[in-house]
Amino acid sequence: MLNDLQLNSILEDFDIAYWKINILTNEITWSEHFEALVGKPSTQDSIFNYFLNNILHKDYKYDFREAFERLTSGSPEISQEIKLKLQNDKYRWFECRNLKSKENSNKDTAVLLFVNIHQSKRDQYTIEENFFYYRETAEMTSTGGWYIDTLHKAIYWDDVTKKILDCPGDYQVDYDERMRFYSTDHQEKALSIFNKCEKYGIPFKTEIKMCTLYGREFWVRATGKPVYNEEQEIIGIRGVFQNIDENKNNELNLQNSLDIIAAQNSRLFNFAHIVSHNLRSHSSNLSLVVQLLSETQPLKDKMELLDNISDISENLDVAISKLNEIVTHQDVLTKERKTTDFSNALDVVMASVSSLIKRESATIISDFKALKEIQYIPEYLESILLNLITNAIKYKQPGRKPVIFIQTYLSNEKSFMEISDNGMGIDLDQFGEKMFGMYKTFHRNSDAKGIGLFITKNQVETLGGSISVTSTVNIGTTFKIKF
Repeated sequence: MLNDLQLNSILEDFDIAYWKINILTNEITWSEHFEALVGKPSTQDSIFNYFLNNILHKDYKYDFREAFERLTSGSPEISQEIKLKLQNDKYRWFECRNLKSKENSNKDTAVLLFVNIHQSKRDQYTIEENFFYYRETAEMTSTGGWYIDTLHKAIYWDDVTKKILDCPGDYQVDYDERMRFYSTDHQEKALSIFNKCEKYGIPFKTEIKMCTLYGREFWVRATGKPVYNEEQEIIGIRGVFQNIDENKNNELNLQNSLDIIAAQNSRLFNFAHIVSHNLRSHSSNLSLVVQLLSETQPLKDKMELLDNISDISENLDVAISKLNEIVTHQDVLTKERKTTDFSNALDVVMASVSSLIKRESATIISDFKALKEIQYIPEYLESILLNLITNAIKYKQPGRKPVIFIQTYLSNEKSFMEISDNGMGIDLDQFGEKMFGMYKTFHRNSDAKGIGLFITKNQVETLGGSISVTSTVNIGTTFKIKF
């Protein structure tokens, strides 16, 4: 058995204190280092009782007493972790174990070591605490970890990832079947981001749609980074999946609501300008007839103009009735689409601007043989025709009677309408980008408002179509509408 000087010189360097215990008398002697740690024991009480009542944390009293009794009864081994209060009144962790001896002599003496393990215990608690927070955070945020061993083609999921994907705890995903956990329309995207990360070390953070083991689709936020070995070779990919399905669906629903609101605002805007334009065309027509009445002398001619007033009044009433129908329907885009005849729509427009057509000696030619009707909103089609026809007449080439040619046809299963004129034309190099802008005018006509083409474009696009234009200055213009 080592003597006291040897024990002190060896153990104190390792922050290890000890007791020497006489097995026969249970007399205890503290080492100098132990006494330096906890202080001198009280002389009014036994060392053992003083230790139990003043040094040892109360949570370990019973277990230590039991272990000490076993030691003094000849137990070959004692080992337990305990907390001791030091002189600074702070508790520290120690491992308590007996020093074994192979010598046959001195079996009446036992040595009990107290090894300071406080730092390692703190580190252990820190690791456990961090792991606890990681686990709880992962559970609360539905965030699971994963690792792909790119060398051995193996995939590892933690418990949260398995839970997110509705997989049992013992489930092991097969590398060749990994794409089954991604939505069909997102598999190509998944392959791309993983391949770029594996081959080129490009990390990723993206939103992607996955599938559970049972086929339920949901949204996740996937984050991945390459893992390198000492030779800076990519050997794997590590990352997390976060279930964002509820938030993503809320986001999509919100966007859908915004789109609906935007569409409704667009329809409301279009409706307001349809009202303005339609009523203005009728009022202009009426004003023109009144002016002609004041300038016409023969009674017969005046009577003909009065007949025109009657027609204008009737057309105005019909226009207001149709506009009122739009107001009373909440879902214009779906419920108001109906079979719309091009000839009928053109007849309505020509009747509303008959005086303008007569005054300018305009000729309107139509060819609807290839496409007689479409599923559309009648009021929108009439407004489109009205804007383009009145524009063609307003911007006629001086000294040339306006001729307007309207044709419909099918191409690649799409419906088209072209409206061509022989008017002044537009310099598209100069004005092309502003062609359909609001309040944009390209000629010096006093009645140009710069709103008609803007309305027309909005109406066409609101119903999913498009409009384009070709024009040559002093030759004419053609508007092409794809429905």
